[in-house]
Amino acid sequence: MRLKTFAAQNLTQAMADVRREMGPEAVIIATSDGPDGGVEVRAAAETALRTEPLPPVREVAEHLSEEAEIERGDREDEQLDRIIHTLGYHRCPGIAAQALMRTAQDLAEGHAIARLSHAIESRYAFQPLPAIPDHPVLFAGTPGVGKSSTLAKTAARAVTSGATPTLISCDGERAGADERLQALAQKMGAGFRGVDDPRELADAIREIEGPVLIDSPAVNPFELDDLDMTLAFADAAEAEIVYVFDAGLTSEDAEDAASLFASIGASRAIPVKVDCARRMGAILAVGETGLAFAQISSTPFIGGGLAPATPLRIARALIEDRLNPFDEDMS
Repeated sequence: MRLKTFAAQNLTQAMADVRREMGPEAVIIATSDGPDGGVEVRAAAETALRTEPLPPVREVAEHLSEEAEIERGDREDEQLDRIIHTLGYHRCPGIAAQALMRTAQDLAEGHAIARLSHAIESRYAFQPLPAIPDHPVLFAGTPGVGKSSTLAKTAARAVTSGATPTLISCDGERAGADERLQALAQKMGAGFRGVDDPRELADAIREIEGPVLIDSPAVNPFELDDLDMTLAFADAAEAEIVYVFDAGLTSEDAEDAASLFASIGASRAIPVKVDCARRMGAILAVGETGLAFAQISSTPFIGGGLAPATPLRIARALIEDRLNPFDEDMS
């Protein structure tokens, strides 16, 4: 038996490397996140394939292994059942669930997490924010969703990478919003500016050197005036809009809201409160709009930071949810 770990930027590439080097009979033992945001796959295979004809004894043994193959098929069906149950439990959008299931079946073996990760990777986009953004980033979302905390976590990561970001608050009308963000900036050694309108924001941007992270006013995405305000701030700063959303939303509400933010130019999304959500179909629903997943937040603590969004992390969040009753059935 040969064992080997393969590292790649994504699961599809890792699986291709496994097949190329170890052959089609290789079995996936485990998958994990790589050190640089990629994946690592540990695979096992029998010793190198023979080039000469197999001896009769081996041929007989292959015929006798039919029952073992049936048993292995049962185990694979169990993993597919686990994926089906997971997608249903999390109330994933129907079209997405069907597509993910079909793709998961294409991966002929492996644990449910690896197969769901493979399916998620094939359907959704992933673009983690760099540790030090090279352009202004505006965080947008609904009231109380956690925009300010997400911005602060992004700033903390930039600070630990050697940069001095400037945090800009455009949310002066909300009581205490400026003060809270300013206090967070001071604790990190970051800069802070408060602005009241897009014109002030444009003036501030011209005076700032280094990364700029903007906390936009909380909005109701179903009010077009609110969306127009978000877009006005983004245009003034020439900033990328990142949609911050609650992983516990209903799938329908999450997809509708994400579509509206995408319509004003949002390009990436960050699911937050993953630790508090029981059903997280909202994550996949947002992916259906074409927004790329940037980071994932699963802790309320600023020091906990943001994890880069990867197919494997999302698959784990869905399947290993501690409140998913199917986990008890599988134990």
